[in-house]
Amino acid sequence: MMRDLTEECLRILNKGFFEITDPGPLHQPIRSFSIRRDEKLNLILETEAAPNATSAAINLPPGTVRLTNERALLRSVGGLEGEFFGLVPYSQNRQTLGVTEQPLKELARVHVAKTNNPSGAPAAYVIDWLENLPTSPYVWPAASNVVTRTITTRRISLNDGITIASDTDRSSTSWNSAKVTVDGATFYVCALDREDRPGAIKPGCIVYDGAPDDQFRKKVRTGLSFAMGVYLVDLGTSHYDAEWNVVSTLARSAYSLRRHAFDIETLQLAPLGDRFVNELGAPQLSKAIQAFVTAFDSLDLANLHWAFWHACAATPHIAPAHFGAAIEGLQSAYTKANPGKVQEGWATRDEWKILKTALSAVIDGGNISLEAKMALKNKLPTFNGIDQRQRLKDVMAALNLELGDDEDAAWRRRNKAAHGTPIPQGQEVAAIRDMKLLRGLFQRLLLRMTNAADQYIDYASPNHEYRPLRQAPPTIG
Repeated sequence: MMRDLTEECLRILNKGFFEITDPGPLHQPIRSFSIRRDEKLNLILETEAAPNATSAAINLPPGTVRLTNERALLRSVGGLEGEFFGLVPYSQNRQTLGVTEQPLKELARVHVAKTNNPSGAPAAYVIDWLENLPTSPYVWPAASNVVTRTITTRRISLNDGITIASDTDRSSTSWNSAKVTVDGATFYVCALDREDRPGAIKPGCIVYDGAPDDQFRKKVRTGLSFAMGVYLVDLGTSHYDAEWNVVSTLARSAYSLRRHAFDIETLQLAPLGDRFVNELGAPQLSKAIQAFVTAFDSLDLANLHWAFWHACAATPHIAPAHFGAAIEGLQSAYTKANPGKVQEGWATRDEWKILKTALSAVIDGGNISLEAKMALKNKLPTFNGIDQRQRLKDVMAALNLELGDDEDAAWRRRNKAAHGTPIPQGQEVAAIRDMKLLRGLFQRLLLRMTNAADQYIDYASPNHEYRPLRQAPPTIG
């Protein structure tokens, strides 16, 4: 049965009376173990084994690049199954006290930890556990109520006395949730309190009324992340039956942009309410998430989400290159999904085929070395390519979006960062605004391509004005 609204997997593994039946690369025999998260939210397994414990792990040369697929299997006295996957032992510590050898303590990184109840009922609910889901600055549309009941029984004069019983309810209410429906699936987004959650920073979860599959829930997390303007750290998942008994759990070593995710300012892409700043309206949030879920595959949002948030975490001297890459990736996905809307080259395919043959013949007849001819022929496929500045203008025109003068200038300067050009002294403020303009340009394109909103928030200009998507940020200076 669920105890608290917090991820279940580590609690079950640490308190479920498990034994390791197949140690994989770990030293054995294993007497005890515990699993925890470190400060970077990685899963760390600590085992205690006999002093003479041995391991079947294969020693690999330092620097070996490979996929880690080692695993250990577990079973509890109650019949639960468990698994540690992506297991990498990295520290062994043996100590001797006098003439007595102490137990071997071993540390290992774990990519994924799982538990499963093979006799459990079918899953009726799913919870995705998150970090970096903020309660503020947002004003959430729905409240959550927690009632804690304490029962006290006092027996006076044990054998022939009296029993006094009482119960006390403590209730707390927080405005921290939103009910959302996407593709017919209903779920609740909840920002949680840090109390009773050691190490938590901005804990949260998504509670599904039903058991949608992993891919759908990944799309929802991506859409929620874009809509709210936060990088959501995925900690894992729990499945429950109709009575809220745990059926299965999963915890993963979470990626938090090396903890930079918690430092990125929360900036929603578009207004999510119609009354005041930072309002989260359930209809607007549902519309935005639905739009991103619908466009997830056609626009390759899994990859673009990754690129965008790494750009947001980058420092000003290199961030323009990252945002430029994200924008180019978004343009490529759009043109691939919408053939014919944007010209692919200066010449049509048939025209270029004829022209390429003619150019190749000219190169063959040139009085140059064979090596030079080969080099020039290898460059021919790029001759008909449209440069990125023109490609951006074409995509913006196809989407009925203005390209502002400052946006155009920031776009032209983005490659300086990629080539290591330092920010000129005295132009630091302009470089930071370039970063804001490029982020805003990505957001405008994304909102228009997905139809997630009709307005955007202009973070590159004073007062963070709401503007129609078509309208570019004004020129400053």
